[in-house]
Amino acid sequence: MTTVGDHLVNRMREAGIAVLCGLPTSRLDSLLVRVARDGDFKIVLTRHEGGAGYLADGYARASGRPAAVFAAGPGATNVVTAVANASVNHVPMLVLTGEVSVPEFGMHSQQDTSEDGLGLGAVFRRLCRSSVSIESVANARSKIDRAFRALASIPSGPVHIGVPRDLVDEVLPVDPLAMTATGPAAAAILTPSGTEIADAVIDRLQRSVAPMLLLGNGARRDRIDTEIVAFAAKAGLPFATTPNGRGIVPETHPLSLGVLGLFGDGRAEDYLFGTPCDLLIAVGVSFDGLVTRAFSPRWSGLRAEVIHVDPDPAAFGRLVATSLGVTATARGFVESLSARQVRSSQTVTVPARVSLPVPQTRGDAIHPLAVMRELDSLLASNSTLCTDSGTCIFWAFRGIPVRRPGTFFATVDFAPMGCGVAGAIGVALARPGERVICIAGDGAFLMHGTEVSTAVAQGLPVTWVVLNDGQLSATTAVIRGRMDPSPLASTGVNDLAAMANALGAQGIRVDNAADLRVALEKALVATGPCVVDIAIDPELNTPEIGVGK
Repeated sequence: MTTVGDHLVNRMREAGIAVLCGLPTSRLDSLLVRVARDGDFKIVLTRHEGGAGYLADGYARASGRPAAVFAAGPGATNVVTAVANASVNHVPMLVLTGEVSVPEFGMHSQQDTSEDGLGLGAVFRRLCRSSVSIESVANARSKIDRAFRALASIPSGPVHIGVPRDLVDEVLPVDPLAMTATGPAAAAILTPSGTEIADAVIDRLQRSVAPMLLLGNGARRDRIDTEIVAFAAKAGLPFATTPNGRGIVPETHPLSLGVLGLFGDGRAEDYLFGTPCDLLIAVGVSFDGLVTRAFSPRWSGLRAEVIHVDPDPAAFGRLVATSLGVTATARGFVESLSARQVRSSQTVTVPARVSLPVPQTRGDAIHPLAVMRELDSLLASNSTLCTDSGTCIFWAFRGIPVRRPGTFFATVDFAPMGCGVAGAIGVALARPGERVICIAGDGAFLMHGTEVSTAVAQGLPVTWVVLNDGQLSATTAVIRGRMDPSPLASTGVNDLAAMANALGAQGIRVDNAADLRVALEKALVATGPCVVDIAIDPELNTPEIGVGK
């Protein structure tokens, strides 16, 4: 006999879920007992449900497999921002919320978030690929299966299942159809047959004088770096990534144009508009404000023919006119091209990467860019870098080039503060043996820095490099000159190294430039979690991002 809980656990196993994170709740006690006794799963106890969501997000990005988050009541509302972030960035995630017993629905029971209570499912329906709430054993199987089909679908995204406490141990009726295919093996995207894609793309490519390949976040999960770089080299095809796609391919390759859009060094824009580019092949790209630098007027003069590759045809024609839409995954697309012979008919000159000079500072003041340069010079080959939101993203983009594909993660789009602080732990769980470094500001670290305790409990060698300038710098930038920014932006003097020590990690405080390199060297060989708390002059933490240019 199979119970509701058994069926849910089996579906998680089929979907490749091995990690569940969150805080314990009596609403899901029977389910969590099952998982804890099953050697195929690992439970990670976090310090906040929002941190659990970001941890699951980081794990999925780094491993390519979804993780699960469990919560109930206020804990379920705590995880909403992380679910929204996963939704915007197409990150697969299973969200399990425990509900009161079915007879208590709508009876004003404590923390009743059911459809008849607070109705939290409506929030998840807006954010998730699928959100289902189980009300009886009669529909439990079909609802669970529906959610897992959505989890396996493309484009990826979070799914939600609301589970009443009293139904977990109830026996399911016999399944007359005996359907089992709900995991990744059931997800497939059919592309046009034969040589249709390759013929159309390569024909345009051979006629192009100045082509360009643009890779977005939608291409990340397919892990096509080796194949796409090989094809680009064979075709003499310069390539760039979107801000959200950074990390898919190496930026040290001679054909790399870096990042197109916010936080890029401008080479990709100069090539696209100044050369000008006559063929833009966009794979997994959303032409949004990040790519267009908040819809810069330059895009109205785009002269390139656009080939847009995406599994969702609704993506075609948004903002940028699409000449040819290809409904395919990134892997399906590159595999259709890789077997074909193509040679560049033109000699393409790709400008070298622009290296920002580190500005002079007063006395022993530390510039954020100096931190990036020192860190870049010390990173081992097995290092993976994450950033949180805020000005630290700019400094990481401009100060540390991506040398190895799949080793840089940043949530640039929805960009909730604290996402990288907790997400780095998920990356470390997904990549045992790698050194994971998170670059964050003090504001973001104050939001989810308690998750350092989670890394301590898991024994994970995560290093947080915190740019501590005592303010919310991104907020300060927009109000400077109009008011005293301190009421809205000052975070005060916080000893984050002492906080790390109190949480059981190693904390290192850096107050002057002379001590910076030694501190980073020490942190990067630490055997456990380490926080490097670096005092930054707030007057120096003012990057020119280039919105609208």
